[in-house]
Amino acid sequence: MIRILTLALLTLALARAAIAQSLESLLRGVSLPPARTEAYVRVEGAIQEQKGARALVVRLTPVGEARLVADPGIQAIALPGPSGPWAAVERLEIVDREQRYFDGPVELSVPVRDGASGEAAVAVEYAWCRIEQICLFGGATVAVQLPAPSG
Repeated sequence: MIRILTLALLTLALARAAIAQSLESLLRGVSLPPARTEAYVRVEGAIQEQKGARALVVRLTPVGEARLVADPGIQAIALPGPSGPWAAVERLEIVDREQRYFDGPVELSVPVRDGASGEAAVAVEYAWCRIEQICLFGGATVAVQLPAPSG
């Protein structure tokens, strides 16, 4: 009886070792996909002084795996303010047909008209990609309050 019990325990131990070894070799052959990281574009704006004039500076910052597409690029369209036109230009765009993606953050400076007050807002349109995945079009409205003109 002891001999049968010993033989059964030995067989069970060998079977467990074989299963563990098979499972280990199976797992070695499996490569798990990398953990997903975030991917989005942060769009911000602020009034800045540039060469003695004011400008609404819009900054697009790709975060994580996001990349801004260089062609069709980025455009900012000045929206009419409640106090009338505030921008010295109606539209700005940045396009680079020589490269696929912009390197890092991109800024557009929309000049502010002399004497403009109230709210300044732009509609920003851009294309972005999550690396190795689908590309999307993005849009945001950036609105800031214009400080009183100095003078």
